[in-house]
Amino acid sequence: MPKSVTLVLDDGLAERLDRFAEERGFDPAGALDHAVRAFLDGEDRARLATEAVVSAAREGHSSAAPGLALGDDEMRRWLLSWGAEDERKRPRSC
Repeated sequence: MPKSVTLVLDDGLAERLDRFAEERGFDPAGALDHAVRAFLDGEDRARLATEAVVSAAREGHSSAAPGLALGDDEMRRWLLSWGAEDERKRPRSC
């Protein structure tokens, strides 16, 4: 069943939403629906990838998911950047 949500956006975000909607042929509600779905899809992919790596590690397969391993240095740089102005994006494997 559809659910209505009230969302209060600051002026800058509201302007960005309007531009995004206009550029892609959405109304604002359609743009928000698109954005929320894209965000949640990405979060689901990240969760599934993390679960796969954790599962493989539990089974002793350190390279069971090529491309999903994160080196100590890369993890350290990411963690140390938290809260900084130039905070690094979450690595693909996390």
